[in-house]
Amino acid sequence: MKLFLRAFTSVAISFAALALVSIATHAQIKPIEKKIGKYAITIRVPEAIYAEEVTDIEFRLGDTSNNDPVLGAEGVIRAKTLAKITMPAMPGMPAQKPKIHTEGVPGDYGIETYFPHGGEYLVELELTAPGETMPIKVSFTVDVKDAEAVKNRKPKPKPFFLEITNKPVAKAGEPTPLVLAIREMKTKAIVKEFDIAHEKLFHLIMVSKDLGWFVHEHPEPQADGTFTISQTFPAGGEYRVFADVAPKGAGSNVLLTVLKVSGDAPTWNSMLKPTPTTTEADGVRAQLKFGENPLPIGKTTPLTFLLTDAVTSKPITDLEPYLGAMGHLLLIHQDGQTFVHSHPMEDDIATAAAKGGSVAFNARFPKPGIYKAWGQFQRGGKVVTLSFVMSVEDKIKKLTGK
Repeated sequence: MKLFLRAFTSVAISFAALALVSIATHAQIKPIEKKIGKYAITIRVPEAIYAEEVTDIEFRLGDTSNNDPVLGAEGVIRAKTLAKITMPAMPGMPAQKPKIHTEGVPGDYGIETYFPHGGEYLVELELTAPGETMPIKVSFTVDVKDAEAVKNRKPKPKPFFLEITNKPVAKAGEPTPLVLAIREMKTKAIVKEFDIAHEKLFHLIMVSKDLGWFVHEHPEPQADGTFTISQTFPAGGEYRVFADVAPKGAGSNVLLTVLKVSGDAPTWNSMLKPTPTTTEADGVRAQLKFGENPLPIGKTTPLTFLLTDAVTSKPITDLEPYLGAMGHLLLIHQDGQTFVHSHPMEDDIATAAAKGGSVAFNARFPKPGIYKAWGQFQRGGKVVTLSFVMSVEDKIKKLTGK
């Protein structure tokens, strides 16, 4: 009987090992192993992770002092696990503190991640094995592809969505009360706890469909978890309403809904075409410098605003922090849906340059097309908004004609 059980256990372990190999091959898993003391941490990262999708990243915590001839280091169960995800290129982005669950194999765990847009993220793990007092700390980077890079697959639902709960009848030229709620996609419950991002719980960006009109506001939180604001829209038409929020521990999320406004058509020029790289507003002249020309797709690239006084032409040296940063940059694609909120670089060199009127941002264009950019800066207690329109071309398509 003992021989039978031993043989059965050996077969079961072998099947388990084969199953793990099969799963890894099928899911195109790229393992990363790190050893700290007697512990081995193996992170299994999918070859392709896309933004705006909930993705499970698995890792295994093994004790190398107890090695199995088939499975290797014995899996450590009931470990205390913590995770934090940040984006080094966007230091102002709130950290994500994702949930960690156990998998079907002892010692295997899964991190429920969500990345708001493409780029390189840092994942930090803090693992405390039973009986240990000091946690094991490991980190690894994850390269996330833009949501637009997904081919031949329906987009997965986001973990949250934005709703205008009072369903207002909006008319151009009249104040429209807006009651905004962030809801969980699964339960439809209103999210009531948020992390602060650049001094605010809720960044509300509203643009007309043609991107000719733009506001960046901060609605007031209410006891029931909703946010309220009154907004007067300048013309009839369709408006894109973006919520840039960070539900508690979930990191940054950009959520979109649409609001229709009745009234006369806009009087502004609705043509969206590239503009000169120099513009003026409220006594500030801005020249936009590209770190790369042509602008790349799916790659973080610097965009620098050179700010001078429109009267004296001297560099502006009296910029004031606005929402905890020396500036904010918002980019929206001509489709009115693809949105990027960029913060300034915050290293010592960039901070010193910003004091002399040169403010550099890390930006990422997920797909080709026309983008409108709004740079916002504060001077003398007043927020100045400077806008540019730029074209981002698919270099490969342009060269091959395909």
